[in-house]
Order: sequence, then C-alpha cells, then structure tokens
Amino acid sequence: MIRIQRLTTFCGLIAIPTWSLFQIFLMFFQHRNNGDLLDTTINSYELLLLLHVLVLATSLLMFQLLIVGRPRSALRGALRLVNRPMTWLSASLVFSPLTQHSSSPTTHQTEGIPVAGVISPAFAAGALAHILRRRREQIQQMISPDRLTLNELQTVGQIQLSAQNCEVSGAEIVDLMSNSEVVQVLRAVDRPLPDQTTQETVVTEWALVVRLFGYPVVENEAGYVAQFRKRRSLELLTWLALNRDRSRRSAARTAMWDLDITDSTFSTVVSDMRRGLAELDQQARRSDWVPTTYSDELPLSIRVITDDVLMAQALQSFRKDSSNSFEIVRALSHVRDVPFAGTSYSWADLDGTTTRLVILSITAALEVALWALSAGDMAAFETAVTAGLRVFPGHEELLALQNEAKLRCHDSGFRFVSRQIC
Repeated sequence: MIRIQRLTTFCGLIAIPTWSLFQIFLMFFQHRNNGDLLDTTINSYELLLLLHVLVLATSLLMFQLLIVGRPRSALRGALRLVNRPMTWLSASLVFSPLTQHSSSPTTHQTEGIPVAGVISPAFAAGALAHILRRRREQIQQMISPDRLTLNELQTVGQIQLSAQNCEVSGAEIVDLMSNSEVVQVLRAVDRPLPDQTTQETVVTEWALVVRLFGYPVVENEAGYVAQFRKRRSLELLTWLALNRDRSRRSAARTAMWDLDITDSTFSTVVSDMRRGLAELDQQARRSDWVPTTYSDELPLSIRVITDDVLMAQALQSFRKDSSNSFEIVRALSHVRDVPFAGTSYSWADLDGTTTRLVILSITAALEVALWALSAGDMAAFETAVTAGLRVFPGHEELLALQNEAKLRCHDSGFRFVSRQIC
C-alpha cells in the first residue's frame, strides 16, 4: 500500500510541475508583447500565472523531501500535501483554458484601439454621431469622400461595438481628440476622394447587376430578381460587389457583424448567396459566381456588377458626347429611392458608400437635366429630375430647374412636355 502511495506521489510530482511549467511558458509568450507584466495592475492571467508558479515550486519542494529522505513526520506531511495530485491537476486543467483564451476576446474586441483601454460607450457614440453628421454635410457640399482603409474600417467596427446600447444627445458628445485611433478615423472621414477625371470606368461583360438605388436587388439582363433565403446573403453580396479589392472573409465579417459569428453561420450565408445567384443562370455552377477557396479570400465573379458602375460609365460617355444620352438616361430611370433604402447597412453610411452613391446620382441628374432642358428633350429631363429628387428630396438646384421647366411649359418648343413637369 505504501509503495502504491509513493508511486502515485512520484507520478503526481512529475506530471503536475511539468504541466504547470508548460502553462507558464505558454502564458509568458502569449502576453510578453502586451506589456501586462510591467504595469501596476494585476489581471486574471497574472493570477493564473502565479498559481502555476506556486504549484511548480511546491511540487519541486515535495519532490526534494522524498529524494533526500527527510524524517517520517516531514514525509507524512509531504504525502498529505501531495497525496491528492488529481486535485492540483484538475485545478490546472480548469484554469489553463482560461489562461490560453482569456486574452482572445479582449484582443479581438480592442484590436485597433490604443492599449490605454477600450473607449467608453459615450465616447464611441459621440464618434459615430460625428461621422454620420460629416457624411450628411459632404452630400450637401457635393464632396465625395475617400474610401476608408481596412485598418480604419476595423477601428470603426470597434467604435460601433463600444457604442452599442448607448444613447447620446448632442450635449453629451465627449472630447474626441483624446484617442489617437479615433482621431485617425475622423480625419479619414474628411479625406476627399482622389481626382478620377482621367480614369476610365471599365465595364466588362456582365450577367447580373446589383441595383443599389433603393432596396438592393439582384437582376439578370431579362429583369428576373434573385431570391435569397437569408437576409444577410443579399447584404454580403452587396458588400462584396462594392469591395472587390478587399473581398476577404475577415473584412466582410468585421464590416457586417458587430459581434463575431461562427464559421458555420458565415458558411451558411455564403452558400445561400451562391444558390440565389445560380438560380438566375441555370447554365452556371454555384462556384462560378463565388469560387470556393480554402483561404481568407472570398472573390466575386466579374460577371456581377453594381448599377453605380454602369451609371459612372454612362456619365463618362455622355460627357464626351451628349448625343450618347440613352445609356445615362436609362441608368437614371433605374433609380428607385435613396441608396440601400429599407435596410440597416450601417457600414455603408459610415464608410461613405451611401454618400458617394448619392453624389454620383445627383451629379448625373443635374448634368442630364441641364442638357435636356437646353435641348428640349423633356422626357430625359423628367427622368433626370425625378431620379435626383428620389435620392435627395428637396435638392435646391433640381427644384430650380424643375420650376424653370414649368415656366417654359407654354413655349412652342415644349408642346409635348409631360404633365408632371407642367
């Protein structure tokens, strides 16, 4: 019996310190770059590290007592202390998962936020209110904002996460200049879109178009609309079509979901998106629209296009030759409402996508309306003005042009003006 007890004790004194030593090295290398060991506060992982150190030290002491042959009383005390090695091993097993993963949620949620800590809900809500206010002002000023980088989008996602369940009025806006990462994002919000007058919009042959002006829909050339069983499938498709240069799973998940989702849930959304696209073209396979990859990449077929690209190309052709007005008028005729109407795509408002779409449609509507009014093409004029007022009700220049057209209603050159204008 004594031999069995000693054998059990020796096995425990070998297994327990080995496990604790492994945990100590693992915890140290995971957190050595965070600066946690050098600060004045004690967090949970430091307490767990201390526990493993005590387990290691005690086990080594008991092992030494058994080796050197201390008096029987000391040995009995040691045996009583270590006679339950499973208790210590269980404690290590219980605490070790927390040790290995306790930093993961914090790292995920605070990535992009300074080490000083996560911004407060009031601070985050104030930052979001500022961004949305600047987006509205940019529309008023007709200044197209630049696209945010991936790091900036990640910071915006963390700001949204911190601002959840926080209601802030204008008087409660806090000082936003005290957080460097937020300041960087706020400056990026005011960054104008680079001059693209010399760049041509290249449109390849397309089979499906994602219409963004109004509630997003996906149509083929015959006008049939794709049906998706999951609401997120349409949103993911919309995001991928607008962000081809950053079409990665991680980027899409950061933009669309406030909280992280499981891989299985995301895969279900991707599968439903493939199915909805494939139903519009029976000759193509599901993987032809969104190829299957075993990496972070999530490419979208170039045969899927957005209607803002079609509008931009038609506007360029119209500027070169006003006689090429058919395509731009047709593009404006597809404008049903404000971009993303009836959705809750917060990423589109925050990253400036909605602002850029509104400015594009207003610019096209104004240029076509001015040309049509001077050329006497009142059908094109009505289409342009109607489209512009749908995305920006109350636009002063469009309303002024509409009033000018009404004053010309009785001129001989405008005998066939539509009743809506007159």
